[in-house]
Amino acid sequence: MPIYEFEGNISWGYNPSFQLAVDKYYGTRDELKAFIDAAHARGMGVILDVVFNHVFSQSPLAQLYWDNANFRPAESNPWLNVTPKHPFNVGYDVIHEYAGTKQWVKRNLEQWIEEYRFDGFRFDLSKGLTQTNSGNDAGLMSRRDPSRIAILKDYADYIWSLDPDSYVIMEHFADNNEETELANYGMMLWGNMNHEFTEAAMGYSSDLEWADYKVRGWNDPHLIAYMESHDEERMVNRILQFGDDADGYNTREFETALKRVEAATSIFYSIPGPKMLWQFGELGYEFSINYCPNGSINNSCRVDPKPIRWDYLENESRMRLRNIMASMIYLKTNFPTFSTTDYTFNDANFFIKSVYLNHPDMDAVTLANFRVIESNFNPKFPYTGTWYEFFSGDSIVVTDVNERVTFAPGEYRVYTSKPIEKPSNLTVGIEEQLALEAISAYPNPVSAGGTISVEYAEIIAPSAISLYAIDGRQISLKGERKGNLLQLSIPKEVASGIYGLRVEAGDKGFVSKIQVE
Repeated sequence: MPIYEFEGNISWGYNPSFQLAVDKYYGTRDELKAFIDAAHARGMGVILDVVFNHVFSQSPLAQLYWDNANFRPAESNPWLNVTPKHPFNVGYDVIHEYAGTKQWVKRNLEQWIEEYRFDGFRFDLSKGLTQTNSGNDAGLMSRRDPSRIAILKDYADYIWSLDPDSYVIMEHFADNNEETELANYGMMLWGNMNHEFTEAAMGYSSDLEWADYKVRGWNDPHLIAYMESHDEERMVNRILQFGDDADGYNTREFETALKRVEAATSIFYSIPGPKMLWQFGELGYEFSINYCPNGSINNSCRVDPKPIRWDYLENESRMRLRNIMASMIYLKTNFPTFSTTDYTFNDANFFIKSVYLNHPDMDAVTLANFRVIESNFNPKFPYTGTWYEFFSGDSIVVTDVNERVTFAPGEYRVYTSKPIEKPSNLTVGIEEQLALEAISAYPNPVSAGGTISVEYAEIIAPSAISLYAIDGRQISLKGERKGNLLQLSIPKEVASGIYGLRVEAGDKGFVSKIQVE
């Protein structure tokens, strides 16, 4: 989200005043550079949210030509409209047809690319970068606007002239004929699917097809779909309040609500194309977007800081959701099947969703039942033979592609035409997710530089043991084995915090939580 100087300290950054300055509340410019370098060293790109639709009153663009009596830009201001040209404006509306504005925007982009090494940009409210006056008519604002298209193509071309690999992302939400032109030009576009996926997770009929770039008629997978964002209510919050129920199955129960998000996740990540995951969505964050520091709910607290709950990592159900989501991302990023252009997203049934992925290496079928009752349906496997279910490790032999199957409410499955070995750092198996009863570690907490004893069941033959930090960093441990007891030394340099202590045994992993002091 925007990190340049904005008014006040508590903000999402969409009230910018000095777009070339790093906001003092977040730290220094050198610390920002160090953060970006650290991300790059880990193979991660960093994309900056930029706000060029508007500025706030402290901005030099406002103060240089300012009508103090009416507290708005003066009539002579070349950069800013006296009154906004569209209904979604906040602050003071920028004139993007002015050559000076174009120079100012490009100077911003140049700095963030060349000095800070950002890997791309997400343009906030890109639909507002126009002088077409739509007044209060949101429909008119969304219609195809040739002048706006030309402005955005000019900015994109400039970015690519500095860095051909830079991501150019638009928060646009205009009519599809305009978005199609921008997508086919090489830009990526925000795809808000919060309402649709949350409705499905709650157990209500919902059309998810707009998460599919092909349905929109685009040539390339340039749709960045998301189930949650900073602007949307959290999925679990809504499920817990408004979810459906039937015959003793209740989506408003906490454990069930998380499993409903699992089902949504299986379909969401199976649809080819890039995705956006909002922070803590992988752990079922349920605090309202309007949660206030005093615990009340009020939309005046929308941009206030929300509780940071690292203790969620100690909850088995939340970690299950995290591992399911991580596993879908693992499939998406490691197997070309899940990025194929030869696929079908079957959304004809508003409750039963299916994705069929075809690739020379391997085919896949993802199925999910979003009903709150048991469903019997034809999965429509593309051909007979053996299909392997990724999460359970089970397989089925399909002899009749018209044979029906029965899914429990909220059940989902990911089938592949070849077996896939689950990654060792993801305990994704339904039954083996967290085998806490198989090992015990003491003392807990343990001091850095101290010794911890790990007692394990006789059926386990440990082959390796490691600590996993919250950020996924792995720390190998060494020690002595005495019968069913391992005595391990915790390195002195290990920082304090909560870790996963993982014992590898063949193709299984057994995890216990420990605290290092």
